[in-house]
Amino acid sequence: MSNRIEKLSTGLILVGSYFLIPEYGFTFDCPLLNHFLYPFCHANIWHLLCNILCLLMVKCPTHIFVSFSIAILCSFVPCFASEPTMGFSGVLFAMVGISWGKVHRFKDMVRRNKWILFIPAFFPHVNFLIHLYCLMAGYLYGRYATGD
Repeated sequence: MSNRIEKLSTGLILVGSYFLIPEYGFTFDCPLLNHFLYPFCHANIWHLLCNILCLLMVKCPTHIFVSFSIAILCSFVPCFASEPTMGFSGVLFAMVGISWGKVHRFKDMVRRNKWILFIPAFFPHVNFLIHLYCLMAGYLYGRYATGD
């Protein structure tokens, strides 16, 4: 599937799930299902639109299934968040990490993504650690597991 079609279909799935799936965020002691549904749940329409806009702006290949899997696995690492975590941004950070890992450019990844990673950390209701975990796990996957 081409990258453009994959992004468009993913965006449509996110919009559909916003209206069909209740707000399932993950927390430390949540049911297992929440870890699988949190990327499809958004706090409000603006949160959803920002995630879709970022998806469309990502220039790298999406690797959607692997990025989604990384985001789910990272949701089991302690995040110390006071509120349930939800949204597609963990998947987006994993996508970016995979792309940088494939070209073995860790320093460039940190330099080019530091603002998008660290500035949201100062906003309320943003789970900085899940973003960091997904970016790093994506990088490690891209670097060591893709065989490129």
